Amino acid sequence: MGAGVAGAGVPGRLRLRRSEEHASLCRTITTWAAQNRTLTDVRRRFGPPSVLFGGTNPQFGKALAYLPERATGPIVCCHLWNGRPARDEPVLLAIRTGRGAFKDTFTFTPEGTRHRHPA
Repeated sequence: MGAGVAGAGVPGRLRLRRSEEHASLCRTITTWAAQNRTLTDVRRRFGPPSVLFGGTNPQFGKALAYLPERATGPIVCCHLWNGRPARDEPVLLAIRTGRGAFKDTFTFTPEGTRHRHPA
């Protein structure tokens, strides 16, 4: 699996979020992640990612990164996983956004909390 750039459906084109759009995503994503979500849910709610880490095969995990147009804004990264037995599509385990200690910038979905290793 490799990293790819995905922007508005145009391969090789980086899609940066407009300031207002990215601010809205940052304000709502942690509350939105309080429920279990799938890859389809993430894409329907937030659109195509700026960068896709992992392949397009739904049998494997991946991370979707949403980047702001200004480098000073936080990157939002959605971490998805597909376990064994494999599901039809990956489920969202965690969102990482904001600044601060690495461990303090994650929000886990209920499914992510279930799979989380004790610190």
